[in-house]
Amino acid sequence: MATPDPKAILDADNWDEVHELHPDVVDRLTAGVLRGDPLAQAVIDEMHTDGVHWRDLLHILEAPDERIDQAPAAFRALLDAAATPPAWYEPSLVDAGAKALWRFGSLQQSTLYQSLIYGYQSPAFARSVAATGELTEGTLNRLVRTGQWVAVATAPGLMAPGRRGWSDTVRIRLIHAMVRHFCITEAGWSVTDWGEPINQTYSALTISGGFLTLPLRVGKDLGIRYSRAELEAIAQLWRWIGWVIGVDEELLHTNLKDAQQLFDVANELNFEPDETSKELTSALFHNGFQIGAGLPAPITMALNATLKPALATIFESASTRWLPPALAHKAGLTRTPLHHLVDAVRPVVRARELARTAGLLGADQKVIERELRFTFGSLGLDYDQAMAG
Repeated sequence: MATPDPKAILDADNWDEVHELHPDVVDRLTAGVLRGDPLAQAVIDEMHTDGVHWRDLLHILEAPDERIDQAPAAFRALLDAAATPPAWYEPSLVDAGAKALWRFGSLQQSTLYQSLIYGYQSPAFARSVAATGELTEGTLNRLVRTGQWVAVATAPGLMAPGRRGWSDTVRIRLIHAMVRHFCITEAGWSVTDWGEPINQTYSALTISGGFLTLPLRVGKDLGIRYSRAELEAIAQLWRWIGWVIGVDEELLHTNLKDAQQLFDVANELNFEPDETSKELTSALFHNGFQIGAGLPAPITMALNATLKPALATIFESASTRWLPPALAHKAGLTRTPLHHLVDAVRPVVRARELARTAGLLGADQKVIERELRFTFGSLGLDYDQAMAG
């Protein structure tokens, strides 16, 4: 078997030029394509060799503090590691980041589209989705599931070890490990040619870029403003989420500047989204939302038939504002004057913020709770149950 070449796997035609400018970052990104998540993979191996059932793992995750003694050895090792925070973890700072984020929670949650579009441009991720057989089918369900996880993981207090956000993040970590196992053992995945499925480089860029840096930039364009302290707290929230989900320390951002550098350097590398990436992106615009949910079926069908194409065009054009032009073009996205509709949102967001700071919307805690309740409800989550978990 040929020895994997991480530089070739990364497949950026300007690797040497970008490496000369940012050697440390590029070296970390390059090395990460060959690394997965050994702790999580050991749990999946345990499932296959010892007959451990997925439902048993989920049962334990529902109340990990009470049921950890029921956990098989590899799963217990993972839970112990994920529940033992590193020295930099400050619960109050993580919680401050969650509260800052959720002052604009429902609007900030809408940037999830951009997070997924960014992730879909990675051929390695696109191949792993294709391998599961859910290339374009299930787009809306995938978006909702991801939205549910992001909402719960970023809700104030829920990423504390043993609570709902932390447990859901460990569950996502195990799902990633299951996908890796499936890709390699059943889907003909070539580690030599493509690196590890859902590898460390992809995982780090998803957390630091897709879920932190990019949404903050989109939010700023929409009119959202945070203080420097709030931005750093949000960065620490996602640093902790990234650590629990299994991103290696050497690739995980330490602060907002570090995350932005990782994102920007990755964008300097000339990756080539493949046809699978383009199919996923197109499916997100055309199948990633539904109009008139809850209305009678004939009305829903009529609304989607008439309005969906126009809305998809607007979403696509708006998305070109926040992706590097070369990447947007390679992804098949078309920039039109419709992207200026985003400018109409900004005065509304700023007026809302003026009303909040003037106390017209109530105390911040009430604002945050309203945002959480609205977003959780729209995602089909029980707010009170989730916050109690």
